[in-house]
Amino acid sequence: MIYHFLKQVIRASLFFFFKKILISGKEHIPDKGPLIIVANHPNTLMDPLLIAAITGQRIGFVANAGIFLNKIITKIFNYFHVIPVYRKKDILPGEKPDNKKAFVKCHEYLDQRGSLLIFPEGTSYYELKLREIKTGTARIALSYEDLKGFKGNLKIIPVALDYSDSIQFRSVVSVTICKAIEVKEYKQAYEANEFDAVLQLTEDIRKEFAEIVPQTSGKEQEELLVNAHHFYTTFYSPTESLQKNPKQSLELRTQVSKALQLLKTRNLELYLDTQSKLTRFFKIMKEERIDPALISAKIISKYSMPVIVIQFLAFLFLFPFYLLGMFFNYIPYILPAKIFKAMKLDIEYRAPVQMILGLVCFPIYYGLIIYMYRVFINDTMWQSLILIVIMPLMGYVSMFYYAEVKRFSKLWRYKFLIDKSKKLEIDDLKDGILNNIESARRNLELHIQD
Repeated sequence: MIYHFLKQVIRASLFFFFKKILISGKEHIPDKGPLIIVANHPNTLMDPLLIAAITGQRIGFVANAGIFLNKIITKIFNYFHVIPVYRKKDILPGEKPDNKKAFVKCHEYLDQRGSLLIFPEGTSYYELKLREIKTGTARIALSYEDLKGFKGNLKIIPVALDYSDSIQFRSVVSVTICKAIEVKEYKQAYEANEFDAVLQLTEDIRKEFAEIVPQTSGKEQEELLVNAHHFYTTFYSPTESLQKNPKQSLELRTQVSKALQLLKTRNLELYLDTQSKLTRFFKIMKEERIDPALISAKIISKYSMPVIVIQFLAFLFLFPFYLLGMFFNYIPYILPAKIFKAMKLDIEYRAPVQMILGLVCFPIYYGLIIYMYRVFINDTMWQSLILIVIMPLMGYVSMFYYAEVKRFSKLWRYKFLIDKSKKLEIDDLKDGILNNIESARRNLELHIQD
């Protein structure tokens, strides 16, 4: 009962926290287990919340033993079927991790036709990178099937998570549910050599993720990927199409990451020149506080003086609604960020912690406003109900207003305040990068033909 109630609360919270949740392949998840869901792990607590919310059945979890801090937390985790697995850093120096009990608990849970969620990377960091896939999942799966004579019908379903920005409020997340891997198909390999079978299954899981998750080898290459994707979707690919289909944009980012990796090996000089130009281009964007999307000829041409005047008048008209939305929502919106900062947690925890704190702050603040309204203004029930609807609605109006004013101010800045020589440098860099993209495309096409 508690699990299903919390599941509905989390679903509602995710709806408000993310701008869009894109789910594909949901038909691949069976109604019941035995099932192991494996997922990459870019966003700490948000990842299990997201996967548990979109699946029909109840999910058990395999988690690091380090989070079992005391008896109370352990009891809570036991209720939610969280099974502790020990890593080297969870035990004393010189000791070896012993997970025999964990394996037994996993087998028992799967025996009840349960579904387990495992993050085989073992760690979570704020980065665009698929880390090493540990062998634990394969060992649990193959040992379970071995006990069942490879008739346990256990399936492994890889789930690839890709966030447009894994710590940002109102970002986009893509959840790609892959086809099931039938563990019984590894029977022959397991009977021939258990160790090799574990490695083979682990590699097959990794390949599923590698097809969907963007790949970088460090922060420098990650910055290049983000810049390249941003530039490509702004100036090279049809922006309107990508705005209407954010999943296409995320998939394109993965394609760009693969193209960059290939270009680096095929034409290092072109790769480095493109990296240099992109770095300089986005450095100017940051210094001048402008957005690349606003300097395309198509956008600039739309903003004639009559359009600017009309938009300015619209801002004046909507300003009272913006203030009303701020009154209703600013404190519960900003408070989770302040609390997170005071907690001094790692950046990877920002999104889930702020979302969970928002679950507390918004209802309390809304309840306080309704109470004060009923005490000091009017205690009519229907007016209170209208107020409940108006408060979050005005919050969305405020977000829209702020985004549009910010966009308008950046455009104004580019049109009237930036030095002409700086604009020429921006145009030169833009043309140079576009030429490099064309050269890279031809280079990679020749490689494919070869």
